[in-house]
Amino acid sequence: MRRGWILLVLLGSLGLAQEMAPSSLQEMGNFIKKINPASYLLYAAEAKDFVEVFEPFILDVRTAEERSRGFLPGSVHIHISQLPDRLSELPKEKDKPILVYCGTGHVSAVAAAYLRALGYKEVKNLNGGFRSWLEQNLPVQKP
Repeated sequence: MRRGWILLVLLGSLGLAQEMAPSSLQEMGNFIKKINPASYLLYAAEAKDFVEVFEPFILDVRTAEERSRGFLPGSVHIHISQLPDRLSELPKEKDKPILVYCGTGHVSAVAAAYLRALGYKEVKNLNGGFRSWLEQNLPVQKP
């Protein structure tokens, strides 16, 4: 229930919740109920292993300013607000693993839910975001 509330708050802050039809919000709520956090959350050390073993598409949904301070090696930058318009840059195969991250893991959770709703089967969210990656002293690429 808390994740649904967070999602609605995020969408509301983006000005989207007011524009959505009640039936769309209900569908979103039903989708959220089906998601098991263990199926899509990865802690930083797990994410590192996931990247090494599965070679996922790594999606950075942070702002350009955040990205300028460093990013996960090999990641593609698409700010979350641009994601719906840049889907052509994502893998065509819906079963290709995708790792999504932001600064703290909250915005990327919305992006991950969106991608799962689009039919991507192996979408993972970096729990704690880039901050947790840094805290674990994992590899970072600078622009």
